[in-house]
Amino acid sequence: MIKAVIFDMDGVIVDTEPVYYERLHEFFKHNNIHPEIEELDNIVGSSSVDTWDAIQRIWGKELDKNQYEEEYNEFHENKPVDFKEIVDQDITVVLEWLTKEKYKIGLASSSSYDDIQEVLEQCNIKHYFHSVLSGEMFEQSKPNPEIYLKTAEALEVQPDECLVIEDSTYGIMAGKAAGMYVLAKEDNRFNFNQGLADGKIQRLKQVITELKN
Repeated sequence: MIKAVIFDMDGVIVDTEPVYYERLHEFFKHNNIHPEIEELDNIVGSSSVDTWDAIQRIWGKELDKNQYEEEYNEFHENKPVDFKEIVDQDITVVLEWLTKEKYKIGLASSSSYDDIQEVLEQCNIKHYFHSVLSGEMFEQSKPNPEIYLKTAEALEVQPDECLVIEDSTYGIMAGKAAGMYVLAKEDNRFNFNQGLADGKIQRLKQVITELKN
């Protein structure tokens, strides 16, 4: 019996992946680096460690991570992401229904805690979540299942009482490795393997249908 629903953020609550893809591409071009499309595709949905390895590969030399991030942020500082423009239009309806039905609600994202808070505040959905965890709080991010196991612990439920909503390959792997029921929000734009998921949804409103059944 499902008692808690745990959401990934990027690609599930907000459609950030195409935005981050474009911003990364722009920053590379600014530095006269022109990666193949497939190389950028492989970065989207990767763990933070794999993303950094891929960026260094594309750059062609070892980089100082802090310096890179500082220059990247400076390049985009006058172009903040408007998360309200890319939030999933079903999310508030789904969160309202889950709250009304007494489900516990968690967020487990590989993004930084600051980015997560910015999304939740901009989209006015922070108050729905009983637990919010970031991948930067753990030594290993997804596909390691620890972030999901810790979320279940925070929500005071067992892993097999949790429904996970994911989109990326690593996210799905993490949810399954945690012993949870995983629904994949379909996305065919990137190289995601969603075959490990227990089921697929095209819209977040289908979460309600799944739980009613």
